[in-house]
Amino acid sequence: MQDTGKNIIIAGLGGQGILLFSNLLSKYYMNLGYELKISDVIGLGQRGGGVESHFRYSKNPVLSPFIKAGDVDFLLSFEQTETLRYLHCLKEDGVVFSSTFELATSSVNTRLEKDMPESKTELIKQSGKKTFIINPDENKSSEFDISKMMNIVMLAFYAEFRAYSHDDMIQIVKENVPEKFVAGNLKAYEKGISIARAQLGELVNNY
Repeated sequence: MQDTGKNIIIAGLGGQGILLFSNLLSKYYMNLGYELKISDVIGLGQRGGGVESHFRYSKNPVLSPFIKAGDVDFLLSFEQTETLRYLHCLKEDGVVFSSTFELATSSVNTRLEKDMPESKTELIKQSGKKTFIINPDENKSSEFDISKMMNIVMLAFYAEFRAYSHDDMIQIVKENVPEKFVAGNLKAYEKGISIARAQLGELVNNY
């Protein structure tokens, strides 16, 4: 079946590369001839606050850059509190890609409020949605800090899940990342492919 378009929310914290992820993904879809509408909500992102990108691609004209709750096909989140924040936006058959990385809020750090007692990762898994979790601690690399490259790792994971051309995506990374960071980003991309294939293989074996 031809992919006529999807609605995606990309979420995380300032400094995690949400806007770079959105830019790289947009280049891929534009090369395939899709119409795009992207709306980035940065807020206090530079201080580690929440950042979200509403990302819509379609073979038909896209009239609005914003996605209403219940219309999101894919949620890609680099911080698990942000994942929980947007779970309600997913369609019934929506898919979640989330990192286990967590940054406690300032109110929790200063003890003005208590953090959630439950495991956020378990809450995400209990959402009833198809869920893929990337744990940076379980996928450490001697070549780079995976927690600081989660945007590229997640890009590769998403591309593997959607059966996209890795060669095309890698070329886009090479063309849009500063030259001194290309080598590290390519290693992160390869790591993302490896993590995705391991998880997708487990999914197939469980059926």
